[in-house]
Amino acid sequence: MDILEQVAQAQGITLSELSRILAIPKSSLHPLVNTLSERKYLSYNKLEERYYPGENLFVLGNKYISNSDILDKIKSILLNINEKTEETLYFGVLSNLDVLYLEKMELHSKFRVVSNPGNKLPAYSTGYGKALLSQFTPEEICTFYPNGTLPPITEHTVANVEKLNAQLEEIRKNGFSYEIEESTVGIRCIAVPIQVEGETLAGMSLAVPVFRYTEEKEMQFKQLLQEAKVQIERIIAEDRKHWIYSKGKM
Repeated sequence: MDILEQVAQAQGITLSELSRILAIPKSSLHPLVNTLSERKYLSYNKLEERYYPGENLFVLGNKYISNSDILDKIKSILLNINEKTEETLYFGVLSNLDVLYLEKMELHSKFRVVSNPGNKLPAYSTGYGKALLSQFTPEEICTFYPNGTLPPITEHTVANVEKLNAQLEEIRKNGFSYEIEESTVGIRCIAVPIQVEGETLAGMSLAVPVFRYTEEKEMQFKQLLQEAKVQIERIIAEDRKHWIYSKGKM
């Protein structure tokens, strides 16, 4: 599993690099990566002498997100908003202290945003990541980030836990979270938490280029997100046994 995680994280990696990072002798590592390659969990490029993720990781990953029709139903709701706004929608969950993107909807978007399903970013740097973090108390947030400072993703990323906690308090009061170029320069986000039976299970955000974001549009975005939030929460509640993507508080 360490091998798979390291290869997935790298943009191509040699046996020597794997050996050094994992502190495993090449003689012990070689038969393991050979087996993974034969089973198509790794792909070996002979010219580069580097290993890459294999096709069976893609197959297994798709089985994960296709476990039920919950995400298909959610995707149709995202598509409806995408069609009305021509902006990109994201839906995802908390993975440790990162956000894990499960769905992205940009079929009708005039401008494309970089992040894709399967990507991870620090939760404090994204709109729906903050919506997810708002379920935790200020004391818990301080425990999560004991240094008090937050490594920046862009020059606009919230800088410290004190400011983050102030933002999270506003989210708890108002029900919406915001991001202004904190994870991607030139992009603003507005987001809502998805809550079922008192647990925050997921988050949904609408990503908009800064030059297209207006106060008038923000009112429309809020209304559409709030309506979608109610619909998605009902979908998950009605089929909770098939919701495998998160379990509420960590």
